[in-house]
Amino acid sequence: MEGRPMTIETPSAFLERYDEAVLDDLRSLLAQPSISATGEGIDDCATLVRQSCLEYGFDEAEIVETPGRPAIIAHAFADGEASEDELTVLLYGHYDVQPATATEWESPPFEPTLRDGPDGEARLYARGAGDNKGQWFAHLCAVRALRETTGVPTDVTLLIEGEEESGSEHLEWLVRDRRDELDADVAFVADGPIDESGHPHVLLGSRGLLYVDIEATGANRDLHSGNFGGPIPNPATAVVELLASLRDETGQIALEGFHDDVRPLTDRDREILEAIPVDEEAVKADLGLSALATDTDNEYVERLLCHPNLNVAGLDAGYDGEGMKTVLPSRARAKIDFRLVADQDPDDVFDSLSRHVEERAPAGVDVTLSRVAAMAPQRTSADSPVVEPALRAVREGWNADPILKPSLGGSVPTYVFADTLDVPCLVVPYANADENNHAPDENIALACFRAGARTTVALLEELSDADLE
Repeated sequence: MEGRPMTIETPSAFLERYDEAVLDDLRSLLAQPSISATGEGIDDCATLVRQSCLEYGFDEAEIVETPGRPAIIAHAFADGEASEDELTVLLYGHYDVQPATATEWESPPFEPTLRDGPDGEARLYARGAGDNKGQWFAHLCAVRALRETTGVPTDVTLLIEGEEESGSEHLEWLVRDRRDELDADVAFVADGPIDESGHPHVLLGSRGLLYVDIEATGANRDLHSGNFGGPIPNPATAVVELLASLRDETGQIALEGFHDDVRPLTDRDREILEAIPVDEEAVKADLGLSALATDTDNEYVERLLCHPNLNVAGLDAGYDGEGMKTVLPSRARAKIDFRLVADQDPDDVFDSLSRHVEERAPAGVDVTLSRVAAMAPQRTSADSPVVEPALRAVREGWNADPILKPSLGGSVPTYVFADTLDVPCLVVPYANADENNHAPDENIALACFRAGARTTVALLEELSDADLE
């Protein structure tokens, strides 16, 4: 890197001047496999992440071993050394990626390729480009730009984990174990896509998750449905009836106490919801649907972002091949996921589900529940003093008005920072809406990546001047 110019340039000008070199470094990061499900490339990638942090202006960077995949904790201090008086911003991301089958990609998933996307704009195609290496690498670019120009205005702590694509199993353990090092005034997560409209958005949190397998077993083998059907219990019927019993006649989730802890929406929450643009006709057309499941009392956006939901993710029983096979299956299984909203507890929901199933399991069928994954919901108050500085920063970074949303419809582990560190946490995605995360030809638009780096610069500057008390 060249020495600092005689006259101090702006961070944005610095980012533009080193754009080509930055993209080369991002390509090197994306070329390194780091699949948490299999462990492929994990250790090498963790080493590369640490080196990148130090090269991009962080004062310290450490690989932290966990009971699972390693994480990286890095610090960039405003004055070159830690100070209790400085405001600290915690930035979170993950270096692990989803598996990728090369035959499904136009270009190899770990050979980053620059080409135009469907919109004609330049994009970088590689596994991890949008989810999530490209997004947190924008933080590194911002820190280096500030370090080399006007100075880093706040203390910055960067936490990059290696298990997000496997459920962030040890993230809460890590944050508790390293709480003093991760202590901050606000947490900021750049993950996920921007709004379908092309506008950036600021999300006050995310819905939680409870994923459960239900398995029912009956006879010790599959049976002829004519010779045995009737007196012999059918596990498939048992599973279907159990699933049906999870909703009442109005379509509401029928678990005892399920809605008791749902945080009520405030007037400000409803103002935010009403301002979120959505074209329901366009949604139906895109998905080939004649109607949506939206009820008459609650609008599409409210149900998607602020209401809990029960989804049947998979069903498996009996014969599903061509033609006919009159079989009474000996086993059946369903996979279900609950999306939970602020103040609901996945543990309480699982306990209620267990009681519900135990009370309704039919005689002659053994039903077992297996808890696969869980993540608590989180929502920062719309009145938090971090919200307005974040909106200003996103507006400056993207040169567009951001959309404020009460929650992400999906689940990211923001609750860990809100609960363990007791700080407000915001989600601001830096990837394009069609990033193809978890899919072939994953990508990040260069315009989005650059806007993300500018946003992090502006965020640190805005927060340094904000009164967060």
